[in-house]
Amino acid sequence: MTDRGIRLTRRGVAGALAPLCLLLAVAALAPATALAASAQALASAPTNWPGVRLDLMSIERKGNVLTVKWVVTNGDDGRQSVRFGLTSKATTYLVDEENGTKYYALTDQDGNALASEHEYIDGNTWGISETLDAGATARYWAKFPAPPPEVTTLTVLFDQAEPFEEVPITDR
Repeated sequence: MTDRGIRLTRRGVAGALAPLCLLLAVAALAPATALAASAQALASAPTNWPGVRLDLMSIERKGNVLTVKWVVTNGDDGRQSVRFGLTSKATTYLVDEENGTKYYALTDQDGNALASEHEYIDGNTWGISETLDAGATARYWAKFPAPPPEVTTLTVLFDQAEPFEEVPITDR
């Protein structure tokens, strides 16, 4: 096609489309890269449950509420039971070491923990209790009262694992 000196050839069209194709390819990879980055743990530790690893994924403050998310992976050949006490005799809680404040999971008006599960554990403790098959991974979350804005790190304590110390809080 020629009109006023413009001539399109196959090579010209391919050359014009190459940058667009490159841009689309990079854009298609961006969500996968963002997903991979967001799936990276803030901290990881083995637990006293044989073969079980605990990954602390995030601590996010939004207003007066803090959400803690974690992942448990059973790398053992057999089934493993995991428990996280959230009420009464809590074994999962947060500590502001600079101010000496302990934060327990929030509960609703019926005393149910605001968490991914509210199961009876033992005694008068409720929380998260699950049996994981070999190789299984489970994701959990719990809501806690947020510390004041000037508090930027917390220590997170989970049952059967060493404390995760000075974990940064992400503000949303």
